[in-house]
Amino acid sequence: MRRRILPFVPLVAGLGLLASLLEGAGIGLLVPLLALMLDETASTNMPGPLRAAATLFSGVSLQQRTILFGAAIIGLILLKNVVQAANDCLLVSLKARIGRDLRNGLAKSLLSVDYPFFLAQDTARLTRIVSTDSWFVIEAAAAALAVIPAVTALVVFSVLLALLNLKLFLLVLVGAAVVLGTVYLFERRQRRFSHEFTASSQLLWQRHLTLLQAPRTIRLFGQQRREQQRAADAIERLWQSLRATSYVNAIVNPTVDALIALVFLTLLLVGFWSGMTVPAITAFLLLLTRAQPHAKTISRARIGIAAYEGSMREVDWLLSQDVPAAAAPDHDLRLDRPIAFDNVSFAYPNGTRALDQATLTIAPGATTALLGKSGSGKTTLVNLLCRLIEPQAGEIRLGDAPIGPIDSASWRRRIAVAGQDSDLVNGTVAENIAYGRPEATAAEIEAVARAAGAETFIAALPQGFDTPVGSQGLNLSGGQRQRIGVARALLLNPDLLIFDEATNAVDALSDMEIVKLATEHRHFQTLLIISHRKTTIAACQHGIVLHDGKIVEAGPLSDLAYFRSMAGRADG
Repeated sequence: MRRRILPFVPLVAGLGLLASLLEGAGIGLLVPLLALMLDETASTNMPGPLRAAATLFSGVSLQQRTILFGAAIIGLILLKNVVQAANDCLLVSLKARIGRDLRNGLAKSLLSVDYPFFLAQDTARLTRIVSTDSWFVIEAAAAALAVIPAVTALVVFSVLLALLNLKLFLLVLVGAAVVLGTVYLFERRQRRFSHEFTASSQLLWQRHLTLLQAPRTIRLFGQQRREQQRAADAIERLWQSLRATSYVNAIVNPTVDALIALVFLTLLLVGFWSGMTVPAITAFLLLLTRAQPHAKTISRARIGIAAYEGSMREVDWLLSQDVPAAAAPDHDLRLDRPIAFDNVSFAYPNGTRALDQATLTIAPGATTALLGKSGSGKTTLVNLLCRLIEPQAGEIRLGDAPIGPIDSASWRRRIAVAGQDSDLVNGTVAENIAYGRPEATAAEIEAVARAAGAETFIAALPQGFDTPVGSQGLNLSGGQRQRIGVARALLLNPDLLIFDEATNAVDALSDMEIVKLATEHRHFQTLLIISHRKTTIAACQHGIVLHDGKIVEAGPLSDLAYFRSMAGRADG
């Protein structure tokens, strides 16, 4: 992003310099104009450049010279405003470009990091960075860009002020040092408040995400009042932080204005006592007045950037995440050989050991059941199969070859998962079914919906396949969401299809129909089913049983003690 903005910095500085030169020249011409109007001699008390300007239009009458000087001043000011408008438009364009590139960069970073990154991070923090901190960073970047023309303007006005009266200019420098020192003190306080604001904002995001993501749980357990209090506490903490930041912003401007007013009064008195002419004092103070907004721009930018420092650190942290190097895509990859786990272990960032030296084989073309109680490691095994996470010990092989060197994206293209949660995205039923293959035809979408037992309920929806599913599919029942998830997986025609509790919200009869259709192998080659329901796994040929992350049984399904013990349990 910086590389794309840097080429424009000289242009911003150049336009700012030109605008300041034009404005300074226009103000400089006021000295001979005022001298003419006051009938004063223009040569003795003026710097060289102004004495030369005073001789302009010397061949015409006093009235005509006055008019010409006035016209020249107006022309210079108008031209300055044209240049200033062009520079302002450029700054607006650069701010928009920064915003676009920053958000693209954040999206790219979130899509490029490994899946384990999300296991270790707070969702509220990531949400806040993308939705809130990014805006603050854009504002900070805009403030930094605005400093460039402001600095060039101050340089121009400083030169002009030094030419008019060096002693007064040195006095201005002393006043500027006092103002800058005061701004620095405010800047330090604002930087400290910025980090507190960032922490408070993240806490409030956590509370709001809970309200949005767990409305059913909150109401089922009657925790509305508790969640209201937790949200109120987070809001209070954020308000206290915001108030402290606002107080600094409210105090700094009057303080700086008071200091500047004191400098102006001092300059006026010193200029008068030193014998400066009225035109010279007027021009000096007018130049200083025109320099004041640029000085304020720099002060406000410094305070603003300090206030956004916490957000800038957060955004920079997310953008600087390591992106794993991808192997070359393998478009000819097929999962047509046994997939073997050899002493594979994996533990989550919180220390929970999910798999412990697991050794198993998934035969190609077969239907295998993965069994075990909740928390036994089944979902972790699926994540390893899908290359969302990688083994921390041991090895996974395709046939005799380790899968590590294989491009993970190419690997995942040969796998489809219909999960227990069946995460749906905002969009229509058809868009969700075709999520993995956006180019799929309507006929293909309808075929897999029929295979998943979803065609009947979809036809009954208000807009059929064009019915919006709502946020996270909440417009549909759990069984409807899962049927759509099954259809979405079948549409990919994967080598390996994984049903991860994919039918636990479906009634038993529909469950049997879905498994029957799926096991016809019309849409996949190999099937791995994770379920606690005997009707779901009854058609499987093989079984693998997990307990506390270890493989305790494996072989023909009917030979497994775990499967036989399921006969006495109520399905579901």
